[in-house]
Amino acid sequence: MKRSKLTWSALAVLAISGCGGGGSGDPVVSQPTEPIQLAPLAPNCEAIGDLVFDKTVFSSASRIADGAVSSGGVPMPEHCLIVGEINPRIGVNDVAYGIKFQLRLPLNWNGRFQFQGGGGVDGSVPNAYGTLRSSVMPALAQGSAVISSDMGHVGAGRDASFGLDPQARIDWGYNAVDKATQLGKAIVDRFYGNPAKYTYYVGCSGGGRQAMIASQRLPHLFDGVVAGAPILEQHAAQIGSMWGIQAFAAIAPLAADNKPILSQAFSTADQALIADGLLGACDGLDGAVDGLIENYQACRFNPAVLQCAGAKDATCLSADQVNALTKTMAGPRNSAGEQLYPGIPWETSIRGTTWRGNWLGTSATSTPNAARSTNQSIKYVFMTPPQPDFDYFQFNFDTDVALLTESAAITASTSTDYTVFKKKGGKAIIFTGNGDSLVNPAGVNRWYRNLVDDNGGLKATKEFAVFYNVPGMEHCSGGSALDVFDPVTPLYDWVEKGVKPPPMMATGSSFPGRTREICAYPLIARYKGFGDVNDPTSFRCEEGWP
Repeated sequence: MKRSKLTWSALAVLAISGCGGGGSGDPVVSQPTEPIQLAPLAPNCEAIGDLVFDKTVFSSASRIADGAVSSGGVPMPEHCLIVGEINPRIGVNDVAYGIKFQLRLPLNWNGRFQFQGGGGVDGSVPNAYGTLRSSVMPALAQGSAVISSDMGHVGAGRDASFGLDPQARIDWGYNAVDKATQLGKAIVDRFYGNPAKYTYYVGCSGGGRQAMIASQRLPHLFDGVVAGAPILEQHAAQIGSMWGIQAFAAIAPLAADNKPILSQAFSTADQALIADGLLGACDGLDGAVDGLIENYQACRFNPAVLQCAGAKDATCLSADQVNALTKTMAGPRNSAGEQLYPGIPWETSIRGTTWRGNWLGTSATSTPNAARSTNQSIKYVFMTPPQPDFDYFQFNFDTDVALLTESAAITASTSTDYTVFKKKGGKAIIFTGNGDSLVNPAGVNRWYRNLVDDNGGLKATKEFAVFYNVPGMEHCSGGSALDVFDPVTPLYDWVEKGVKPPPMMATGSSFPGRTREICAYPLIARYKGFGDVNDPTSFRCEEGWP
């Protein structure tokens, strides 16, 4: 949104255009009078509640004392807290909808405006501290103005029933990012008397998808984004989910009702066996046997090496287990043999409780509780029209794929057209965990390769978008990995100082005392052949192929 200072009368009728639709139109100002230099509202927080914006309701505007609230043990500075809602309405089934938001304005402002991404299917407004991960100082604590949103609906946990409402789908897909950003920037301008100098979107998971939406659909609004573990294309990726749970259910023991107990397809001992076999095959491909598969591009693992010669016991896998695992990791295909989504990278996260929770669950009955088998968003949001009673275990890979494709127009963030983003100098840092068992990292890698192909090659692409694969890391963090790093400070330095992102230095509780660089795609950290594997100088970023 580009505009000059507005008069008070103009501000009183500022309209966040298209709040009820999918457009991204700029604010509309009716009959502006002769420009008058307005005094900023700061530090009068309560005065913000007197501003009038079309289809916007402020429920509170208050001043928060220095240190009164904190995030991750980091106290927040004195700031204004504004709570409100854009386009409140009654939707399908008489459910109340609206784009609820929280905006925090530090009294000592550094000139930045940052959108804090959400997660999952959203449904609640996160505290707008600008928090991404424990290794990153919250943006508000650094002096940034921060906004957050429920993305247009209210819902607890994984409730995706908002997908029954067409407008709620649009709001969640991209419209809430647009409208909350425009409103937030307008308030920032009026409160401080100056527009934000830099605007960022920072998020992971669902927030990572939103960050990609910001750079692709709303490039005029943002100077930089950090997109962690972005859920780029659930309309396609969830085909892989249903492919895997069907393969695992087919080999699981049956309950008394003659239905499979999904959680018992593999035991925890089986998981450990697979992870150990994988390390034996791929750990040393970077030159060091140290528990991390750095050279993920060269890793080729065939679980058939673990197959029992005789009866199944704790030291081997049954033939059915080998086949089901091989099928799942290879990715979904239709009956004609066409690949429907990329295969899954082999990683040590297969050992963990997170992998089990996502793929198998812990239910001792035939009612599964694995995340991939209970994901409501598939049938409510990504199937068009919604099919609340759809059985994922009956998904047909020939005929049912079409049910998911239409939603891509609203929710997908796989565009490679960065023309506007590049022209205005926008920068993007993207990262994903190689061991992510919730979002297939191969899909993110595929998108980045497409981005490179469509933007003049790797060198040209790295002028505006840099991508990192984090060995062993699960979804946003965790796993057997060096998962403590800061992707946000390099973004600030890139946008504001022109300093290109270096390899990210990382540590992690899985490997106490170890520090190592996370190299930008397609490079990997390769051991030099000498020195302590815990010392970052013993590795260098090189091509990963053997």
